Amino acid sequence: MTTQRPLSPFEIGYFGENTHLGSVPIGGMPLFIGSTVRGEIDPAALRATLTELAALHPLLRARVVIGGDRVQRFELVDDYRPSVTVSPGGAQAYRTLVNSRQEWGTGLFRAELLREGEFTRVVLVLHHGISDGRSVFPLLDEMWRRYTARVTGSPLPQPEWNYELPAGVDTQLAALISDAEVDAFVAMMRAGAMAMDPAAAPVHLPIDGQPGGDPNGRLAVRRIEVDADQTAALVATARAQGFSMNSLLAGAAMAAVRTEFAPEAGTLPMMCGHAVDLRPDLVPVVSASTLLNCAAGSGTPVSAAADSDPIDLAHAVAAGMKDSAQLRFPAMFMRASQRELDAVTAALFNAPPTLALSNIGRVPAHSLPATLEFVRDEVFAMAPGMPPKMTIFTVDGRLTIQVEYDTAEHSHEQMQRISAAMTLQLRRAGVTAARV
Repeated sequence: MTTQRPLSPFEIGYFGENTHLGSVPIGGMPLFIGSTVRGEIDPAALRATLTELAALHPLLRARVVIGGDRVQRFELVDDYRPSVTVSPGGAQAYRTLVNSRQEWGTGLFRAELLREGEFTRVVLVLHHGISDGRSVFPLLDEMWRRYTARVTGSPLPQPEWNYELPAGVDTQLAALISDAEVDAFVAMMRAGAMAMDPAAAPVHLPIDGQPGGDPNGRLAVRRIEVDADQTAALVATARAQGFSMNSLLAGAAMAAVRTEFAPEAGTLPMMCGHAVDLRPDLVPVVSASTLLNCAAGSGTPVSAAADSDPIDLAHAVAAGMKDSAQLRFPAMFMRASQRELDAVTAALFNAPPTLALSNIGRVPAHSLPATLEFVRDEVFAMAPGMPPKMTIFTVDGRLTIQVEYDTAEHSHEQMQRISAAMTLQLRRAGVTAARV
């Protein structure tokens, strides 16, 4: 039985102030996951369901304490009952929520119910230090499965309380990757940075946001929702081309971003950032249903001209992802980023991408009671100063792309243009399945 353990260095960053992982600010960042449905959700049944989830996943009922040795620890609180707050409101209320500073002193997991007309939005609020996007989708699905069973009169058996706190992902990596391997990786990265032509540095989107950001909410999101037929066409294109759906979407995203630069600028170097799940690197492999933050980052360079084909850019991304996998870059990056690095290597690791992608992949349709009709899922994890990104997931065969950004750096108008360009590039890519 493990009722407490020290935070790993990676986790300490998430529970710190003004801390970063590479170019991403992570200190205190919340993670929101939820669904919008047509119909009403029973708050009491939801509270009971969340308590079951906290029993199954020990980090959901943990708190961070500092002992006399000044070491931060997760400590389990078995009488913790996640709260459910019920409030009126729709899209703007949700935007206000995700822009609000969260207080974590009373717990790292709770829920909000937002009601507007016939719609209800349930939002699970977690500290990003205990979870990542890959593991919160199974958590959401488990919530719906248990909630549905409860309100339909056939509740699932009460789970046994789990006391096995999983070790931090970087702690697990340290047992698999030696210091000598990290030394060699850092030396290789530094040599590459020293040899790099300054003209090859990736371009970044022009900063055109308003000081302080949009007063209605500094952090913003635009949604691109793709129907099942077009999603299937994109999958067919990726398969025909021999690369992943992620590479296809990244190629389309780089083509979309290129439209923000003058055509006469010619071929421009860009960097597509990727959120990478480190679970497959661990021994034994940690399942997606295990609540733990295992997210690292990687990047793939591409060169894009005004007339670049998204398929060609996708092939470049696929080649870059293959190189990254061979270098074990995401795992090595996490290990190396915890060191004191020289200025050249630190600058390389901290360079923001042109645009980042966080691709969750396919998510199963939820089990809902007959009284509720599914509308959409939403996930959000942003902080002021974060580079713009696209969060991508497919629920029940329908692709969703969330274009997320900080309005203090990038205007609504700019990101609307990029969203429109991305929609156009997806249509372009979806009709090229036969081109090999």
